[in-house]
Amino acid sequence: MAIVDECVGLDVGQTGIKAVRFRRRLSGRETVDYFQHPLPFSRPEDLEPARRVQSLRSFIWRHGLYVTDRLVTAIPCQDLFVRTLSFPFKDSAKLAQVVPFEVENLVPMPLEDLAVGSLILPPEQPIEGSAPESKGSDVLVTAAPRDKVAEHLQFLAQADVEPSAINVDAMALFSVTQYLQAEGAAVPPDLAIIDVGASKTTLCLVQGGRPVVLRTILWGGNHLTHALAVQHACSFADAERHKRTVAVDQVHGLLEPVLRELRITLQAYQGSERGRLTHCWVCGGGSKLQEIGSYVSRQLGLYPVGPRQGFGPDAPRAFSLAFGLAIHPKIIRPRWRFKSSPHGLALDLKGATEATSQDAVTTKRDRRMALAAVLVIAVLALVDFSVHFMLQDQRVTRLKTALQSQYAQFFGAGAAPGEELDQAQYRIGVLDKSLSLIDTTDNKVLRTLSIFVKQLPPGTTVKVRELTVDGAVILMEGETTSFDAVERVKQTLAASAQLTDVAVTETRVGAAPNQVVFRMTATVRPS
Repeated sequence: MAIVDECVGLDVGQTGIKAVRFRRRLSGRETVDYFQHPLPFSRPEDLEPARRVQSLRSFIWRHGLYVTDRLVTAIPCQDLFVRTLSFPFKDSAKLAQVVPFEVENLVPMPLEDLAVGSLILPPEQPIEGSAPESKGSDVLVTAAPRDKVAEHLQFLAQADVEPSAINVDAMALFSVTQYLQAEGAAVPPDLAIIDVGASKTTLCLVQGGRPVVLRTILWGGNHLTHALAVQHACSFADAERHKRTVAVDQVHGLLEPVLRELRITLQAYQGSERGRLTHCWVCGGGSKLQEIGSYVSRQLGLYPVGPRQGFGPDAPRAFSLAFGLAIHPKIIRPRWRFKSSPHGLALDLKGATEATSQDAVTTKRDRRMALAAVLVIAVLALVDFSVHFMLQDQRVTRLKTALQSQYAQFFGAGAAPGEELDQAQYRIGVLDKSLSLIDTTDNKVLRTLSIFVKQLPPGTTVKVRELTVDGAVILMEGETTSFDAVERVKQTLAASAQLTDVAVTETRVGAAPNQVVFRMTATVRPS
């Protein structure tokens, strides 16, 4: 059991490095140390990773932060996929199985390339007259590309830093409110936390005591400084000094870009039949601008928080992000307890990446084993096919030999099947079939057709559609110009001495004008 519960929150920004060392002794006494180091960023070479790594290493050595083995950093929301998903059940084991499949359907990336972190949100804080507790559950899901997490870890490793956990910056802001509430402060359950940094603004919407929306807005204090430099035609450094002396009402027009994005986020969340937020807390380095908290709250239609809600002078306003990382609920144990709570509302993308990596290794091993099994089955199938083919070939050879021996018994030893004898028999059959067509004896096709055609009445147009000859019987489907013409054809054929059983089986009007379709049968008398 550690005598001192200690953790360091490290916030590496564009214009500076901030760190907070939080210590809680066994007696419950707490100490908080704040460290800050500005980073140059005006020149392109100042943003090179090598220089930033050297600055980070010097900062940690100078303040003795290497002695701790508990250090927490954060990844910005802009590098993550963040959603709050609702499920009709509360079983944590089922949720752990279902969440990755839901994320796979929402993110256009393979699941093995993501570090998925999930957080089961507690029920909303009850309100008088509210509906009974739901049987379902809400899960805050974050999915970070593994290459983003690996890039973050590589940057820290170059400065000889190995973090114990990697949180999300907006969740670190929520941890501050959790800490203040645990200290007895009356933190509003419906709160908009706005952290104004140098290059970005981080937003965390809390409703019912739960984080529901995490977002990064790419606007920060440097954008305001640049706008002031353009407005007053001065250098960036002069504009930065001027910004620290003016009141927020003097630059209200320059804050409109970030206010517009904040309004859109609030309207999108509150417009989906959810409760309305009531309070607003502006923190971060940009909160040093005079009266910015009250101004932003007024523009968003919210109440600013103050000492009554627990956000007094001791609240870590400028170091809010680093402080939230330093009190990571899964590392810092609650007061008067000997173990940290594993169910705290905080994320650890490092642990999620390691778990995903282990799953990926297992998946790759399973794939290799499956591929090997497929290859073995394919080889066995090929061997089986070859054996069957050889057996069938041997059987065909035996059948040929037996057939040739039987043929030699009936036709002699000199004649073999498929030779001249078979060819001659085939040709004779073809000639017989051809001669039968032109034979004029009874029941031959040509004679029957000849007799039938000669008996058709002259002067009557008959178009034959179909003609079938079955021995001496003729079945004809034809068309003519009228029903009278059909009757003349029938009477003429019936009067012939060479035909008998003349009958019209069907007569109908055709689709074209002056068209009558009929069916007729007749039998040729034998000669």
